Amino acid sequence: MPDKGSEYAQEGTLAHRLGELLLRERWEGEDITAELAEVQADPLYSGDMGEHMEGYADFIEERMAEAKRRCPDPGIYIEQRVDVSEYIPEGFGTTDCAIIADGLMDVIDLKYGTGVPVSAEDNPQMKIYGLGCYLAFSLFYDIQTIRLTIYQPRLDSISVWSITATELLDWAERELKPKAALAWAGEGECRPGEKQCRWCKAAPVCKALAAYQMELARYDFAEPRTLNADAVADVLDRLPGLTAWAKKVSEYALDAALTQGVRFPGYKVVEGRSNRRYADEDAVAAELRRIGYKVADIYKPRELLGITAMEKLVGKKRFGEVAGAYLVKPEGAPTLVPESDKRPELNTAAQATEDFKEEI
Repeated sequence: MPDKGSEYAQEGTLAHRLGELLLRERWEGEDITAELAEVQADPLYSGDMGEHMEGYADFIEERMAEAKRRCPDPGIYIEQRVDVSEYIPEGFGTTDCAIIADGLMDVIDLKYGTGVPVSAEDNPQMKIYGLGCYLAFSLFYDIQTIRLTIYQPRLDSISVWSITATELLDWAERELKPKAALAWAGEGECRPGEKQCRWCKAAPVCKALAAYQMELARYDFAEPRTLNADAVADVLDRLPGLTAWAKKVSEYALDAALTQGVRFPGYKVVEGRSNRRYADEDAVAAELRRIGYKVADIYKPRELLGITAMEKLVGKKRFGEVAGAYLVKPEGAPTLVPESDKRPELNTAAQATEDFKEEI
């Protein structure tokens, strides 16, 4: 499956590049003037990105200060390529930052996305990064514990989890190696689900995922009032994955029809609806002024950028310092979410009844 990338991926790559430059300047003494100017000239760069990556560099500095309290000369490795082909055929990766000092190795992964907070706890990707760093550095350092950290600045999320070197090697031998061998051979069971299939390029054409999503058909798409609470909850659990999968299938089908000439029975490609637009706004304005209309009649009033766009332009921290006193946050509309959501529960009708009983 080809990797077509996206603007979000390009933005993440740019942020990683900026973070790498800031770390190399601080810890390797590199002159980053030219590279920094190149990053800042990129259309995807913003003041918000600059602030976030400065925060990332400060976080690494905090970890280095902690490491120096354990030993005078900790090692720091930036954008370190590591090899795990001993456990995964042709397997390798690049860890954003690794710090090693007297028995403890920090492996830090920067994630710039705004999707969902990612936990480092028992995270297979992070354990593979940790394994690669251990294999690369264990000949030179006595590494007893690996501390895995996922740093997500745009979500204010820092997730940390530790594992001993013995436990990590046992997991790699017992779990990782045999499963990687199955995957390499194209064998093993398909275990589809929202979490593991979210970013899979094969999702639109995967039979196992299609079967998993279509399990909702067992309800025969009955009206919600005919389902009990457990059944409705089951549907709610599956809806995000179902709608995301349906969108992927639709996008895949359109691309296949346009670029590969695939014909899907019962469907055809047509020109979509579009809205009229000005070919030359200045010429239209000039003509209207010529026949007597005033500027105030034909132009909208000036409008401030939205708060999110303004934070991206100025930087969230700086914008908060300058204009925070003028921001208000009204109450949001009630939303049904899983119980794992961190937001406090609203005082619903059922809860109000219980509270009333308690007062009586």
